[in-house]
Amino acid sequence: MLLHLKIVTPEKLLFDEEVSQVNVSTDLGQLGILPNHASLMAKLTPGELIIKKGTKTDVLAIGDGFLQVSDNTLTVMTDLASFADDIDEKVVEEAKKRAEQALSQTLSSEEYAETLAALEKSLAQLKIKRRHRVR
Repeated sequence: MLLHLKIVTPEKLLFDEEVSQVNVSTDLGQLGILPNHASLMAKLTPGELIIKKGTKTDVLAIGDGFLQVSDNTLTVMTDLASFADDIDEKVVEEAKKRAEQALSQTLSSEEYAETLAALEKSLAQLKIKRRHRVR
C-alpha cells in the first residue's frame, strides 16, 4: 500500500505521486507519515521534507505552510519547495547575507517578520543542499 503525496506551492503543483513514506518538519518537530496515517493537519516549518518511494529517496527544502493527511492522501501546501539538486547554493547564500544585513537595520515589526522568514528559508535550503551534496 502506498500514500498519495501532493506538494503544492503558490507557483505550481510540484509533486503528485504515490510514495512509501514522507518525513517532514513541523512546528512540533519531525513527523513521519506512512500509508493509512490518521487524519491530521499540521503547521510546517522551514526545513527538510524526505520522500521515500521503494529504495529511492528524494530530499526537498521546504518553507512555511501546512500539511493535511486525509483518506491516504498527504497534501503539503508550502511557500517554498526545492529539490536538493535544484538549489543554487551561491544564490541562496547571497539571499541569506541580504537577510542578515537587513535584520541589523531598524525595521518595522512586519518587515522584521518577513526578513526573518526569508532568512529561515535560506538557512533551510543551505542545510539541505550541503547535507545532500553529491560527493
